[in-house]
Amino acid sequence: MNSLIKHFSNINSRFEVMSKLCIAALCCSALVAVASTAAAIWYANEKDRQIYILDDGKSFLALQSDQAANKELEVKDHVARFHELFFTMSPNSDSIKESLDKALNLSDQSAWKYSQDLAEKGYYSRLISANISQQMMVDSVVVNTATYPYTAKTYARQYVVRESKISVYAFESQCRVIDTKRSSVNPHGMIIEQFKVTRNEELETRKR
Repeated sequence: MNSLIKHFSNINSRFEVMSKLCIAALCCSALVAVASTAAAIWYANEKDRQIYILDDGKSFLALQSDQAANKELEVKDHVARFHELFFTMSPNSDSIKESLDKALNLSDQSAWKYSQDLAEKGYYSRLISANISQQMMVDSVVVNTATYPYTAKTYARQYVVRESKISVYAFESQCRVIDTKRSSVNPHGMIIEQFKVTRNEELETRKR
């Protein structure tokens, strides 16, 4: 009889041990699941913080704790890139159209109307017929990202290259910048609004 009681006692002890082991295993599984979920959420948030910066037309991945901290640089690059595409031209109709199309992907109707005004005045035709090249060199872009839409002022030098001489112009413009969806043709996801040239003054002309 004692041996039978002892046998059942051992069974109960083993059952209690197995129960504790099962509970411990379930707790460990729950902890692993919670940790995995937390890690996945953290990784997703980190991926959302990834932004791309353009430097001379090349895209670089930048990891920032806060995208807002890098917004000013993005606005500056977007505006500078627009001006380089819009105003740098070679005396070739296909090349001019290609550059303008790229620039207009970064802007709204205000820039399109400005290009149409130049076309109606025969500006692009004169570049082609007279074999004139034009290059825009952006000196600086001053932006204000404290308010939205953002505002930007561009200061640049425009070089008009003819066969025998080069003319240098002081160029200034202003615009607003709004956020939009990023795309392959608009990597910063911004649009230039209310584009206006405020200064385009000849500084000098020199022989080549």
